[in-house]
Amino acid sequence: MSYMPHALYSIHALDRLGFSDYRADAEAVLVDCKAVAAKRRRQSTRLENLGIPEEELLRQQQELFAKARVEQAMAEQQQWQHLQAAAQMVTMQQANQDSDQDDDYS
Repeated sequence: MSYMPHALYSIHALDRLGFSDYRADAEAVLVDCKAVAAKRRRQSTRLENLGIPEEELLRQQQELFAKARVEQAMAEQQQWQHLQAAAQMVTMQQANQDSDQDDDYS
């Protein structure tokens, strides 16, 4: 018996066992699987074809993460400062209201 890929063997077995109604669906799945496998192969070689060593890619990734952490910390610090300023304004307004009520001699 000659070599037959597993997928084709399965399709042939469907015919032999009397399940030929499922053949079209099985062939459609086979076509999809081949397309996905080809896409994965292309994607895996894209990284390899960049010509950038893995160590350099890792360094760049770590640099991007560090930059993102700094930006996030700055955004959080600004938000904290805005909250503090708003709280201080509320405190000052309450103090002014209290002093206005104290000045009312009626």
